[in-house]
Amino acid sequence: PYSDQNKKLSIPTIISHVVKYIPELQKSVEKLRRRKQEIISRASRNGDTTNLLGDSLVYPAISVTGLDKNEVMVQISIISKATMAPLSEILKVLEKEGLQLINASTFTTQDDKTFYTLHLQAKDYVTIMGECLCELLTKTMKEQRKLR
Repeated sequence: PYSDQNKKLSIPTIISHVVKYIPELQKSVEKLRRRKQEIISRASRNGDTTNLLGDSLVYPAISVTGLDKNEVMVQISIISKATMAPLSEILKVLEKEGLQLINASTFTTQDDKTFYTLHLQAKDYVTIMGECLCELLTKTMKEQRKLR
């Protein structure tokens, strides 16, 4: 943000500029966060999550973490009732992939957000592919939505 890029500035001058610039950046970031929250809030109130933010808001966020060579943790965050899939359907898909449930927990908030945490173990030694599992579960959620 300097007018003359070729001019050498002293270290105290640079620090002074940085100290002034950081609060400006912080204000910009905070303004963008508020704007994002307003958009998400408006979208969830209207029930129209696809037009504003695309699939990222409608379909669940799924993460797969390998715990060791044959154990995995799957976390699914669902923020729309439209994409809610029964836990039994999710488990069927995972069992078809050779995974067995060790432990599960679910949590639903007052505004109907649902969180699943699944601890799974491979029945036989198999390479657990996190990305493939995420895609498979997302596909299952989309299919469940079409059935409604």
